[in-house]
Amino acid sequence: MRIAIFSFLFALLTNGCTQPKDDRQENTTNTTDNIPLPVAVRNLNTTDKLYMLDKESTLRDTLIEEGRYWKVNGDMFFKIDGKVYPVYIYTSLMKLEVMEPSTFRITAYDRDQGQSVESLSGKIKISKNYSSPFPEPDTLRENNLYMVNKSIDLSEKEDLEDERLLHWWKKVNTDQ
Repeated sequence: MRIAIFSFLFALLTNGCTQPKDDRQENTTNTTDNIPLPVAVRNLNTTDKLYMLDKESTLRDTLIEEGRYWKVNGDMFFKIDGKVYPVYIYTSLMKLEVMEPSTFRITAYDRDQGQSVESLSGKIKISKNYSSPFPEPDTLRENNLYMVNKSIDLSEKEDLEDERLLHWWKKVNTDQ
C-alpha cells in the first residue's frame, strides 16, 4: 500500500513539474512503449558507454576534492564496465556510487522535484544529494527502482517489475 501511494505521489508531482515529454525529445521512435531510442551514444572511456535518451540531456565530467565524477541532468542510460570502482555520478537530488559493472537508467532533470534510477544489473549505492532528516542510503542491484522526491523528502527503493527497460536494452544493445 505504501509503495502504491508513493508511486502515485511521485507520478503526480513529477508530471506536474515538467514540460510534456514531446517538447524535450526530437527522437520519437520507440523500441517499447515510452522509452525513446538514444539520440546520442558516447564512449565515456575505453569501457563505459552513455546512451542519451533526449536532446536536452547533459553530462559533465567534474573534479571535486580531487575526485572525478559525472554530473547528470536529463534522461540517460549507462553501461559501466570499468576496472576501477567506485564510479561517482551525481544529479541535483542523488549521489550514485557504482560499485561494480552495472547497467542502469537515470531520469533526473535539475528542474524536477522527483528523480529516479532503474537498475538492470550491478550494484549501486545511492543516497540523497541534499540535506535531509532521513539520509539513509540504499543499494540497488538487479531489477531495482529508486525514486526520490525532494518536495516531500521521500525516497523509496522497490523491485523493477516493469520489463520495458530490459526489452529496450536488449534491442539497443544488439543494434550497437
